[in-house]
Amino acid sequence: MYKVILGILVCLGIVLYWLSTITEGEYYRSRSPDGQYSIYASRNKYFNFNLPFTRFGDAGGKIHLYDELENSVVSSSSIDMISYVDGDFYWSEDEVSMKAREAIDLPRHINIKALDHYYSSFPVKNSWDFFIEGITYKVNKEINELIVRNEAGDIVLRDITYIAQINNGFQVLNNTPAIAYYDAALNKLEHAPTAEMISNEYCGNVTTYGLKIEETEKYYILKKAVGFTSYNFTTYKSIDSVKKKNIKNIHFLNNKRKIAFNDNAPKEDYVIIDFGDYFGILSEEFGIAYFDTIDVTKRPIKTMRNGLYGYYNITPTKYIEINPFTYNLARFKDKKNNEGYVAIDGNEYYD
Repeated sequence: MYKVILGILVCLGIVLYWLSTITEGEYYRSRSPDGQYSIYASRNKYFNFNLPFTRFGDAGGKIHLYDELENSVVSSSSIDMISYVDGDFYWSEDEVSMKAREAIDLPRHINIKALDHYYSSFPVKNSWDFFIEGITYKVNKEINELIVRNEAGDIVLRDITYIAQINNGFQVLNNTPAIAYYDAALNKLEHAPTAEMISNEYCGNVTTYGLKIEETEKYYILKKAVGFTSYNFTTYKSIDSVKKKNIKNIHFLNNKRKIAFNDNAPKEDYVIIDFGDYFGILSEEFGIAYFDTIDVTKRPIKTMRNGLYGYYNITPTKYIEINPFTYNLARFKDKKNNEGYVAIDGNEYYD
């Protein structure tokens, strides 16, 4: 009888332990700089022993490192409160470190160029100048608004959150926010200011660039040549390489494996990699980033990952809806159905 009772208790303990490891849901998902990996939490399905000091709605559970390319979980570990995942992560070339957790090794390295770009944020400016048609304006950033003054120090525009020079005038967001347009003298307009071409100026001797993709048995080699006007591009140097495994096609934005341009007419030198089920965008400056789909027919490049949208090198892929840019601003809706505008520098302005 004792053996039977002991066996029942052991089996009950095993069942309870197994139930305690079952989790559900995906919370606080965030992604690596290049989109190869994501981290998210799942909460305990059957047992949650929240202490009184935990956040409302918080729960115990697990934290998961997910491989977006292989569609599989790399690593999972228990966590006392899933809200820990709603914080900062430090991504390095070969591991990710989490708040209050130890580091997790990555099965593949993250390109160091993508990391450098990820951690270099736009500088926060509290004051800057605009010079347009002989007029200088000074913009000061206050707590909840921007204030624009003329050369005499008089306030000529306020109660706005964003201002940028376009054509022969300005594009502005007021505190609603809503887009408004002004001319060079800061008179409000019904429509965007017209773009009048005064003259075309071209430098006579400028830097010229040539890029090409060469194919070897195992790699695609990205090569670059730099010269001046009328340079014939005979000396190319290798600047990057991509393994051929699983690649269906690779090309520049002109759909070719060769491109040339100069400083009078610069072009984006992004390399588009078609893996079949997903895409990569390779940049000499930023490394490679991965997406489910990309739209290269317009600029900037619209990206999608896991049903969420963004613009390459401007925003993360985190919006359920995002419109094309109207000059420097694009309308968006995020996962919480919050709406607003995102600027061409990546800053967001919520309704």
